[in-house]
Amino acid sequence: MAYKPLKVGVIGYAHYMRTNFVLHLRDCPAVEIVGIYNRSEEPRKMAENDGFYATSSIDDFFNIKGMEAIIIGTANSTHSDFSQRAARKGMHVLCEKPMALNSADADKMTVEAEKAGIITHVNHMGPFMTSFQMLKKKSEDCCGKFLHVANRSSRTFGLWSQGARHQNVANPEASGGWTYHHFCHMLDEVCILLGTTRATKVYHIEQKSCPECPSEEIVNALIHFDNGATAFISDGLSIGGYQDIFIQGATGDARLHNNEVTLTIPGPYDRFLRPGSKSIFQNKIPVVAETKPIHTIANLFTQACRGGKNELLSFRFVADQYRILDALRKSAQTGQAVEPKYD
Repeated sequence: MAYKPLKVGVIGYAHYMRTNFVLHLRDCPAVEIVGIYNRSEEPRKMAENDGFYATSSIDDFFNIKGMEAIIIGTANSTHSDFSQRAARKGMHVLCEKPMALNSADADKMTVEAEKAGIITHVNHMGPFMTSFQMLKKKSEDCCGKFLHVANRSSRTFGLWSQGARHQNVANPEASGGWTYHHFCHMLDEVCILLGTTRATKVYHIEQKSCPECPSEEIVNALIHFDNGATAFISDGLSIGGYQDIFIQGATGDARLHNNEVTLTIPGPYDRFLRPGSKSIFQNKIPVVAETKPIHTIANLFTQACRGGKNELLSFRFVADQYRILDALRKSAQTGQAVEPKYD
């Protein structure tokens, strides 16, 4: 079903938003970019040179005629305020992750959005990609009850000790550090696979490559969820990146690695194995080529806004994950296991 393009405004025009969002959205028929807001002059002029209407006045931005939705891509610490302002204007919100830097701000965003009746989405792209969807479906088909998920990732960038200077490691007050800035991706994927956003206990370790590094670069967490499943999540920065998701189920295992889903289930008894062990059947399935991730999100967001039904990562769904993130940060600070607090 074809939908009329959604008229969107973009808040933030720094390097990431310009190169990873806006310039890709120019050829996406699902959206029409009607304006850009950036407080600083240089990014604003860049937006104008790219052919967009741009302003450094947030009041002028929110008064752009016909604007129906906004995409928020400014510093992580500003997401909550911009989102609530958009909700009060009745505009739909696509918010770059992290949604907020604590569960209190996430709750405020959720309350304002639901009061306004708008469509909301937190931009974790991973769950909407072909590879993740294939892993989820195949594992649900063959693995039975999920007992454990391991989600391991490292972003190719380099460590502080190697001379790398990731801006979100360098500015933890604005970014929330790596636990909030990027680990939230991995947590979201685990919550979707396990079908719950509620944990009973967490243990978290944050590491720096050298004492002078402003914030954590490597994070490792063990989480016990309310449905009995456990998860190990490892994320961070390295000079050579990777991603590996493993699901251990009651009747089989599934793994996503190197753009391939591997399914493993028990085979018949084999007398050459150790007594009591099982042989295996294994199936390796290559993942088909992905479409542009931001096009996928833009199409789904427009469909949700036009249809009035939100099947994306709504503020309500994501907000409870920030209770887990809050508990993880407390665990790292105290060195103890922590129970997340839910209302």
